[in-house]
Amino acid sequence: MKRAGGVCMMLLLAILAVQKTQDGLAPELLWMCHVTSAMLALGLIANAAPLIVTGFLCQGAIALPAYVLHVAAGGHTSAASFLLHASAPVLGALAWRGKRMPAAIPWVALAIYQLLIALSQAFTPESMNVNLAFRPWDPLAGLLPSGWPVRVLNMALMLAQLQAARWLWNRTVRSTAS
Repeated sequence: MKRAGGVCMMLLLAILAVQKTQDGLAPELLWMCHVTSAMLALGLIANAAPLIVTGFLCQGAIALPAYVLHVAAGGHTSAASFLLHASAPVLGALAWRGKRMPAAIPWVALAIYQLLIALSQAFTPESMNVNLAFRPWDPLAGLLPSGWPVRVLNMALMLAQLQAARWLWNRTVRSTAS
């Protein structure tokens, strides 16, 4: 089941990559949600626990909520993107069922995001604002300053989301285990 889910996720990522390339949006493949989807898919295929738990936490705590906000704000999407964003947290939860999340995983996820910001600044156009590497999210850009203050706020909010999701998961695991 794990491998099949990982293979399905990789196929969705491949379809998404073709679509984004055809639409001139290939740099968007560096969005954290796509990178951590690939991590989760590879983890499921290889049964690699660190990739599974990190990808799962990123998908559930960050990628899915960000995707929902993006679509609600009128952002573009596709069937492949919808299926990927909807299936990744479910497949991750099924694969990690009954296990506790280590305390280091939110910090690992935050570090991955910081790396993706640097890569986005180096390899994506500023107009795409991949991983919010250049400015705040467009619907909030008028309310928040650009530069380091919003980066610090973004990191703090992301860490809070990751820690809260980890806490909720571990609380659920503890209550179902007894």
